[in-house]
Amino acid sequence: MLNLERFELSDDKQSTIASDKGLLFVHPKFGKVADLYEDNFQIVGTYVDTLRQLYKGYINPDLLTDCEESISFGEKTFRLLSYDWLLGKSSKQSGYQFRLQNNELGIIIFFKMFHSKAESFSSHLKIECSPWFLDKRTPKQVDKFLDKIANKVLNCAEAHYPAIHLAVDVQGWKPDNDLSERMVCRSRRISQYQGFDKAEFNLSEISCTYDRSQSFKFGSAGAVQMAIYNKTIQARSIDKFDYIEHKWEESTQLKDDTSGYDSEQDVFRTELRFHHSVIEQFALGSCDIKTGEIGVKMNTYSQVIKHIHALWQYGLKSFKLKYNSNYLDPIWTILQEDIVFKFPESSYQDNLHYKRYYKKATSFSGKNYQLVIGNFLSACARKGLDFQTVLDGLQAMVIWDDIAVYYENNQTTEGELIGRMKVSYQERILMGFSV
Repeated sequence: MLNLERFELSDDKQSTIASDKGLLFVHPKFGKVADLYEDNFQIVGTYVDTLRQLYKGYINPDLLTDCEESISFGEKTFRLLSYDWLLGKSSKQSGYQFRLQNNELGIIIFFKMFHSKAESFSSHLKIECSPWFLDKRTPKQVDKFLDKIANKVLNCAEAHYPAIHLAVDVQGWKPDNDLSERMVCRSRRISQYQGFDKAEFNLSEISCTYDRSQSFKFGSAGAVQMAIYNKTIQARSIDKFDYIEHKWEESTQLKDDTSGYDSEQDVFRTELRFHHSVIEQFALGSCDIKTGEIGVKMNTYSQVIKHIHALWQYGLKSFKLKYNSNYLDPIWTILQEDIVFKFPESSYQDNLHYKRYYKKATSFSGKNYQLVIGNFLSACARKGLDFQTVLDGLQAMVIWDDIAVYYENNQTTEGELIGRMKVSYQERILMGFSV
């Protein structure tokens, strides 16, 4: 798809000049499409919002025993690396049995996988880092701190591909209600939200605080996912508005020591979320154009940060917001052409061809997929669950996208597959599986 022509205002603001950084967008046939100067558009921040670092290794049996004993005695805190942590059991949804949490520091530690023995070499550790933890440290310092944690929790710890969220915050633009209709993407999953954030009912009045513009999410959490939402409302809802507003003020500092950030105007965030598996696919599939060498190092935060421009561009090509069938929406042109992530370690590397490496579903017989579906339906039928709950559970699996692709390649759409499963599930219920 093409970009609309861009123009900027002259110094006297009486005429326009063609510019690749202009905020006036013009269709060659129909004229002006958007004038972001009128809306006081500005980029108020580019960030790594979240880091989830995986480590492989063997669980340290002494630490595991200490944690289990602390929980059995009802102790709420645990001492590790001279910090106090909230200790608790984690949910199966996280994939890990135990959790150590210190929100002041900005780290949550998940360890001991549910489905792997402690004495087996596996991804027994996941460390989730908050933005405020990342803000205070260079990527190398982050790696060093996380390695210290890993060496306490695991024996023979090895860093193993992080998940990373890249975010861009803007003012002077907000998503239209038809954004999901204009978004072009391969994903079959699109979520759209418009609802009350808060509702207070009193005898004398009703006070409602609601999302003034919709929030959107595209793609699977187990692959590449894009989210577009009102960051002002979200930051207030989690009581982190003062923190993020300070960042917006700092990133828009002007020469006269004033801030370009407008506290009266909402900020909207566009966020690209890359799962661990996607980072691994890029690490295995990317190659050096000059030498032909395949594979790049992306096991740690400092290694991945070198490639965030390429990851950002990949994400914006995977999800495209169109103005019409031929042209991109102006905001997409800005996100593609104007965004620079301010890390000394990061730069677009011209010698690298970025490509994901993964096994294709077409090379798989699919027998295991059929067994997974059949056994899952039977097990859920025994519990007497409704079909929507069963479907949600299936689609939450990390292999659901592969299952859907496999059936599509065998002339069965995802909708048809779901229809078949619904009939099959109803048969199991009628056959008395739940009795």
